[in-house]
Amino acid sequence: LGSAPAWGAGVPPKTRAMSFAANLTKIVAGKKSEIADREKIAQSWKDKEAKLLEEAVNLFKSRCVKEAELQKTDATISFEVITRETPDFPKRILTDSTYFVDSWPNGTTAESWFYATRGVNSSWSPGAPILFAEVLQAMLPKFVERVKDLGFQECNHEAGTWKVAVCWPNPDENSAEKKKRRRE
Repeated sequence: LGSAPAWGAGVPPKTRAMSFAANLTKIVAGKKSEIADREKIAQSWKDKEAKLLEEAVNLFKSRCVKEAELQKTDATISFEVITRETPDFPKRILTDSTYFVDSWPNGTTAESWFYATRGVNSSWSPGAPILFAEVLQAMLPKFVERVKDLGFQECNHEAGTWKVAVCWPNPDENSAEKKKRRRE
């Protein structure tokens, strides 16, 4: 049995080197194209996520209004509970005591979420289940930042939970401070 000739055997060295370099160029071009495709895939989740976060913030604001109507000056609200009330949010399914994403909003996929959160250079395994908690955990800091932008006195994520606690000024304290300033 003879062994196979080496790559480029019988080809002049200069031609062999140029052919090898041309092959490397093709590899680079292919990888760049693959990354560009992944960026487009990831963008579909990023666009949907922005809309979902906007809806979640609106639900959060509604909850805060209800608390204010009860004359409260603070609220602690679960991001996870809000996501259940967000119509287009990814749906979850319980399997062996663990929640996984069961379905994705129209125009998005597990792959789009994966590349958007893990990066386009990460390796996606088609069919790999996505933990629902991972989706929440990836969105929670963005949600908290949007809530902070609403101007609360305090806004904190309660560690180890999906809860976000906020407080706003008490009108009685504001009027007491105004009276005190007038006396001075």
